[in-house]
Amino acid sequence: MAPDPITLAHENERGRIFYADSMTYFDERVTGEDVIMSGSYAAGPTLAWALKIGVKGGIAHAAGVGKDDAGISGLALAQSHGMPAAACETMSARLADGESVYEGTVGHANGLALKLGVEIGQPIAEAARLMLQAPAREPADLGGEAVSNEIYTLVETGSGTVYASWGIPVLRSIKEPRPNDMFVQASHCGATLSKFVIPLRLKGVIANDAGRGLEDSGISSFGPLAEAGIAAAAVGAMTARIGDVMSTWEDGEISAANAVAEARGVRAGMSTPEAARKILG
Repeated sequence: MAPDPITLAHENERGRIFYADSMTYFDERVTGEDVIMSGSYAAGPTLAWALKIGVKGGIAHAAGVGKDDAGISGLALAQSHGMPAAACETMSARLADGESVYEGTVGHANGLALKLGVEIGQPIAEAARLMLQAPAREPADLGGEAVSNEIYTLVETGSGTVYASWGIPVLRSIKEPRPNDMFVQASHCGATLSKFVIPLRLKGVIANDAGRGLEDSGISSFGPLAEAGIAAAAVGAMTARIGDVMSTWEDGEISAANAVAEARGVRAGMSTPEAARKILG
């Protein structure tokens, strides 16, 4: 299988800047001399991925900031491991679109980024170049802060099973279609979700609307998933912590649904468990 695409945006004597639609697309193609950014949300799981790879700095999407500031919670994690990090302002860029984030504006930054000259309201491209001043980094050992790739079983019925996982790497690891099952995700409902859900032929999926973002990109997977006959719904960013799948399940309230989910009775204001049961049928 070909690696997921990453794009070189800038290079100088200090290093390189790359962007990708998801932070999980980055791998050994980047080094400790590079700064990376993505259309992923800037919560712990996303910037933990950047730390695990070992890069000079990481930039992601504020994703509406949301409940308990979850959408930018990865900035503090990065700070604690010595990595400059920033998040673009929610309405300045599309979720799941690395190029759009590169063209966005800084909405939030950690202390290490600010010390390098990163400022709120600054173009992300400028902030990324400033981060190239940071020292080269090795991959971090996150220990207990590492994201679990476990798949949790939430509900089993005669119509199917509701599973939960944190994001794309877990969906990517599933090799067989699961037409009777649905997944609750910690991540957003942007375009990258459909790329990994459609091949599994799931009955449905529920994730976070990430504050919708520019051009409703936080739910842009809805159309492609509906065309594939897959129900999709999003919980409001202020009702559940993005990056925390159990918050999606326990705290989330539906803010939007695609046509397939609506046809099965999913409505705005429903709890995630209620919507999941409607989707299973």
